[in-house]
Parts: sequence; C-alpha cells; structure tokens
Amino acid sequence: MKLKAVIATTAVALTVLTSGQALSEAKPIEALTQTFVDLPISARQYTGPLFWLHGDESKEQIEGELMRVLESGNGTFTAESRPHSDWLGEGWYRDLKICLDFARAHHMTMWIFDEKWWPSGEVGGTVPPKYSCRDLIATAIRASGPGAVSIVVPENLVAVIAGKAVGVGNTVDPESLIDLTPEVRDGRLAWDAPAGDWRVMTFSWKTAGTKRGHKAVVNGLDREAIDWWINTVYQPHYDRFRDDFGRTIQGYFYDEPETLGDFGPDLIPAIQARGGDWMKALVAYKFKLAGEQQVPAAYLYQETKAELWGKTMYGGVAEWCRAHGVRSIGHFLEHSWEYLHQDLNAGNMFQLQKYSDMGAIDEVFKQILPGKRPMKFWQMAKLGSSISHVYGKQDDLAMVEIFGARGQDLGYPEMKWLTDQMHVRGANFFIPHSFNPRGPWDKDCPPYFYNGGFEPRYPLYRIFADYTSRLTLLFTGGRHVAPVAQLYLGNSAHFGKAIMPEQMTTALQDALLDMDWMPYDVLENDVKIEGKELALYRERYKVLIVPPVEVIPYATLARVKEFYDAGGIVVGYGFLPSVSATMGKDREDIAALTAAVWGEEVIPGLTAKQTNAAGGRSYLLPLVSTPEQIQQALTGDAGIHPTLEVVEGRTNGWVHVLHRVKDGMDRFLIANQEIGGGVKRLKMRITATGEPEAWDPLRNEISRLPYQRLAPDLVEITLDLAPYQSIVIVFAPEKRDLPALLGLDAKPVRAISITRVKATARPAPGSPGDIMSQAFWRERLWLERRGQVTFAPREIVANPFDGTVAIPADLDLGSFRAYIVCDDIQPEPAARVTVNGEYAGGFIERPLRLDITRSLKPGANTIRLDPFMPTNPRVEIFPK
Repeated sequence: MKLKAVIATTAVALTVLTSGQALSEAKPIEALTQTFVDLPISARQYTGPLFWLHGDESKEQIEGELMRVLESGNGTFTAESRPHSDWLGEGWYRDLKICLDFARAHHMTMWIFDEKWWPSGEVGGTVPPKYSCRDLIATAIRASGPGAVSIVVPENLVAVIAGKAVGVGNTVDPESLIDLTPEVRDGRLAWDAPAGDWRVMTFSWKTAGTKRGHKAVVNGLDREAIDWWINTVYQPHYDRFRDDFGRTIQGYFYDEPETLGDFGPDLIPAIQARGGDWMKALVAYKFKLAGEQQVPAAYLYQETKAELWGKTMYGGVAEWCRAHGVRSIGHFLEHSWEYLHQDLNAGNMFQLQKYSDMGAIDEVFKQILPGKRPMKFWQMAKLGSSISHVYGKQDDLAMVEIFGARGQDLGYPEMKWLTDQMHVRGANFFIPHSFNPRGPWDKDCPPYFYNGGFEPRYPLYRIFADYTSRLTLLFTGGRHVAPVAQLYLGNSAHFGKAIMPEQMTTALQDALLDMDWMPYDVLENDVKIEGKELALYRERYKVLIVPPVEVIPYATLARVKEFYDAGGIVVGYGFLPSVSATMGKDREDIAALTAAVWGEEVIPGLTAKQTNAAGGRSYLLPLVSTPEQIQQALTGDAGIHPTLEVVEGRTNGWVHVLHRVKDGMDRFLIANQEIGGGVKRLKMRITATGEPEAWDPLRNEISRLPYQRLAPDLVEITLDLAPYQSIVIVFAPEKRDLPALLGLDAKPVRAISITRVKATARPAPGSPGDIMSQAFWRERLWLERRGQVTFAPREIVANPFDGTVAIPADLDLGSFRAYIVCDDIQPEPAARVTVNGEYAGGFIERPLRLDITRSLKPGANTIRLDPFMPTNPRVEIFPK
C-alpha cells in the first residue's frame, strides 16, 4: 500500500473516533452496516500477527515492517522475542518503544510476548532452583510390628505416612493411615510400629527435569514462585510503559507453557481446603488404597493439582494484569489430545485457561488441511471457544494463533478455508504467524507474510485480514446460540476407560447442532436449571450429553439427574459411568443415579430410554453415532431442531453453522467447507424473526434475500454455495432497500471488456506484486542451496493484470451494479482489486467476482488485479 493509502486508513480511524456520537445515535443495524463496510481500524483489533524482534533490527527496519502490518489490514500485533538478544534488557525495551510509538501513532494496539522465546515460564533460562517445578517422589518400606522402625528420610521431605498392608505389594488400608511426619527428628524417623504388616511411605520432592530440550520452568503450584515471575517479567514492562497500559498496550501473550511438576508447597493445603484427606490423596497418587477409595483419592490429587496450577499461575498473572488495566491471553499445546497431557496442561487444560481472559488454541504445521478431518486436531477451535463460553469471558472472545510453521507454500485458499473452520467453531481473535523483519533471510518457522518483499502473494493478505475482521465484528458479543452442552471428560480421562469427545462433537456439527464443551465443575457450580434448559451466563442449552467415561464425580451425575427430573433431555453414548470420583461415594451410588436417568437397560439405541412427567427424556446413543442417527434421535424423537436446518439438498457433512444474537439481531455464519463436488443448492429453515439479509464478509457485500415466512419466527431460504464459500445471514429488524443477492449463475445485462495495458513503470525487483528480476532468481538458487533463506514455491510468481475499462456515458452507475469478473486465476484463484489507484477489495476462491460500482467513474478507469493473471477479466453489469 502506498503511503497515501496508509494515511487514508488512519484518517478513517480518526473519523470513526470523532464520529462516535453519530454512530451511537444510529440504529444498531445502521451502525453495524457502516462499520462492516468501512471496517475502520477500531474494528480490526482482533486481527493482528506475531511481530518478531531479534535485537539486531534497526529502527527503520522495525518501522518498515510495522508499516507492512498496518497496510495489510491488521489492527493489532504481538511483539514477540524470537529470541531477542537483549530480552528484558535495554535493547528489548528500546525495540518495544519503537513498536509502541508506531502503534500509538496509527491507532493500533499491541500485546507483549512474555518470554525470551518459548515455552513461557522459562524466563530466558533464569528460573532459580527454588522456584522451579517440583516432582513428588515416594518410596515405601515394609515394617512388621510390634517393633521399632528407624529410617533416614530424604531431603525436601513432604510427609511420612504409615498404613497397614493389604495383600502383597504397596496396597494399604485407607482407614489405617498414620501421619508420622511429626516423628521425624534430625533427618531420621523413629517409630514404634503396632502389631501387623505395615508400609512406611516417604514422600519428598526433587526439582523436575526438563522436556523438549527446554530449560527449567517456573512452578505453577507455588504462589511465591509466581510472584517472582510476575515481578521479573511483567512488572518491569509496566514500570516503563504504564501510561500506555490499557490503551495501546492491551496485555500479555503466553506461549506453550509447560506444567512439568506435580508438587508444590501449596498443594496439600489446597487438598485440605477442598475438604479432602491429604494422606489418602498422596498414598493413592503414588501407591494404592484398598477398596473403592483408591480412584476418588487419586482423582482428588489430580483435580487439585490441575486447579491449583491454573489458579496460582494463570489466575495470578491474570489478576495482576487486570489490576494494571490489561489482559492475559495465550495458548498451551492442545493438538493430539495434549489438552489432557500432564506435562503440558497439568492434565486438564480447562482448569488452567479458565483463569485467563479468553480461551485460546494454536493451529500449526499441517494439522488441518482442506478436505481432511483428523480428529486429534479437528475440534481445537471448539475447545478454545468453549472455554470462553462456559466461563463467561468478555464478548466470547477466543484466540487462535494460526498458520504457524505451515511453510512458505501456504496458499490463500487454504488460509480462507482454515479461517472458516476456526470461525464457525467460535474462534474469533486471529493472530497469524508471522511478520518477520528478517525475511527472507531466515528459516525460522515460516510463513512470513511480507517476507522482505519477496512473497508474491502478500497483496492477498489484506483480503484475508478484512475477511476475518468482518467475521469477528459480526460474531463477538451478544449471545452464542447452541442447543447442546457436551460434558467434557476432564480428569476422567486419567482414570479408567474414557472416550475422547471429538467424534461426537463432529457428528453434532454435521447434524447442524452446535454445542459447547462443559467441564464438570461448571455444571455442578455455575449452571442454573431454568425449566427445561440449562442456563449459563448468556447460554441456554436444551440437551446435556454425558461422556462415555468409567469414572465421574457423584455431584456431576447428581446434577444430570436433576436436569432430567426437571424435564431436560439427557444423552449418553456408548456406555455409562460406573465408578465414583468422589470420596464417600461408591459404585452403588453411581449405579443408582444412572438407573434413575436411563433405567436398568443400557443397550444403545435411537429412542428414549426413559421419560418422565416433566418432559424429561434420556437416550443412550451408539458409541460412534452418525449425524443421521443424531438427527433421528434428537430431532425426530426429542423434537430438538437446529436453528438453521437444511430441509432439501445435501451438505455431505461439510456445511457448518455458527449462530449468535446481538442487538436483537440473529446472525448465522454458514460455511461450505467441501473443496469439491460443485455448487450446493440448499433449502434452509431458519428460526429467527426479522428480515434476512445476505452479508458477504469476504467481498464486502450486503444483499437482500428472497425468503418465505412460514411462521413469525421461521423462514425458508434457498442458497447456492460453491466450494470454499461462506455467507452470513443477518436478520434485520425491518426491511431495507438493498440490492438482490446475485446468484452464482447470474447473467449480466451487459459485459464490458477490459483492455490490458503494459505497465510503464515497475516497482523495484522483489517488491510485492512484482516479478522478481532474473538476477535475483539466480541469487535465490544459490542461497537456497546454502539453506539461508525462505521463499515461496518457484511456481508462485507474481504476474499482475493491469487494464483499463471505459464506462459508457449512457450507463447510470446509480441504477446498476458493476462487477469485476474472471473465469479463472492460477496458480491460486484469488485477487486483490485496485480501481483507479484505490483499494477496492478482493476475493479468494469462487465466485471470482467483486462489486466495484462505488470505485468506478464514468469514462476511463484503471483496474489492477494482484498478484496473478486472470482469465478473461471483464466488467459485468447487473440490475440493482
């Protein structure tokens, strides 16, 4: 973008800032329309990349790359040490100030990365041993009584516990436990054992090891350690930039932290605070209790550890951030079910991120590719958005760091497809990876979207950024509409048989029934039963799904029964829980609850197992339920219809829907994620009041939709969706004068050819949108052999189209719509369109067209399409 365009972008931001009163006085639909169409920088605050700092960039390099960030449509960025050579030193704060001054001057916001590199919590390798993670160590000896027992205890002693042995091995009677810790003197235990066969169990801790080649990380189970972390990393930034906190500086970003230890000084007090027996918990965690107390006691240790890690570390940081006017965000490692990994998420990511300011995930490498559905990655966005929904996070914001280490071959059709995959599952704050001032002279985890001017597709980034910002504008705030709450297995995954939730979630989505993953504690403590619905913050759920797990807390299952008794719909699948995770409750207690809800017969089927006078219905579906089976049971038998239901046409399981309500207006995102198979014609019944309008956030169009009103809150609409295509339906409070939605096969009333012209002047070789010079290509081949640079694949070469089109004097542009249309564009079907020197928008994938009416003028006009040559470009005229 030329400097003139950058100034124009900033001017728009200033206009919006100064016209806030006019916007606030406008009707919600009018204000929303203006913001959607103009997309000022204030509406771009949840689209912005990781911006890398190394310590060797000049002020001019940093500002130049930040200009690329700004001109490509971002409203924010995260200043990331990658790694910075002087992190937390004067060089780091110097470079941050350059970033801060630039952001402030251009009405952008910024976030600060909280680590020298990654994982967060290493503090650049400076964590003192006293604040490092700790592992609980346990040993046991046999002791026969009556008799004297004398043993030397290890350093870092936690406790010495004796218990009567039951059978062989280290199984003990839970009611026989004795705390021998007070008997330790000068590093030695002296104890007179009573009669019987005893086990004397010694518990101590050692500094935890490291993983993945990293350094020691701070102990999240130690409040003193977290205070040191905050004072070392967070406080110094505030001390220098306090005037910008809560303004330009929005908060801190943590990245892939690890939870390597399982013990800290606050753990036993936390077990006691939960009303638990700490001795039973320690013994069950490291050895074995006889009888049914083993599972609930070990579960208590795991549950307390995960909760304490979340509350102490991420709760501590978030509390500090909020007290200083900013927010704490970031992501863990979630893929391949690592959200349940002990060393990466303390065994349960929900219990960690519940304390941050939004749910978040990281989509990296080639985890999710168009046309493929790997279950171990497919629902990561649902994981992140569920955390935001069920814990009532502000505006339901859910962050995704996206495209990381995907490679410089990442194309914009794939980016668009993946953007839809994330948004339709509720992820709405996009942090693309990355803008790197070193590009192309770097090999660190590309893609780099500008890449020093050597990324031919860079002009398309603005199309992506505009698209995701418009989706975020439409689908944050207000209320998420989902009929299903799917209980999330959490720590049940670590005890007994348990089935992961992704397959059921995917089948529900394919049946167009949206859901949130709901942790047990949320159902127990936060949900209110209102009639036949579960009320949670802004959510209202009509169906509660119980996971196929062997072990479950008694209070959770008791709440399930309470919902069923009140008239709710309860669904199990595969098998029902049978073991208590709660001390003082046993298998018989769990069996009584399952029988009360599902009856004695536990054979899966598609009809209700039991019903009650209040309207309650219970189901036990097959373990691997298909979308058709879910529709038969929940829609056909239970009467739960999606708020957007396809009644004619085939989705093939690739059309998914997100529904939100804000300012009294229902909004539906409909994404066709099938990458082939031709156009889908779908007849939909939508539950909503108002006048349906078609909003295209990719092409910046708003159109009226033909529809049939079947009931005051039910309409029928037919839509055509091409592969990769998405559309938003907004229900306006009243009918507006809008142009009709242009069909995919619409015929123009007139076509005007575009005359290609040869550019008389080209930007310097390597500039975005330009063909690189032959000399550079020779240099590239040499550099590639040395492995020092990152480039797009060789077939990705910029070949933009420049042309002129004459609008006849007899054509009244006020009465018609003019579209730039192409038959094809290769190697990627996407274009950024410039008309008369001004940015007009663009498109990615079909339909290959853009409404340019407001950019044209009578007579001669110039048109440019970046970065690839289109086939048969033309201007087509359609009636309004």
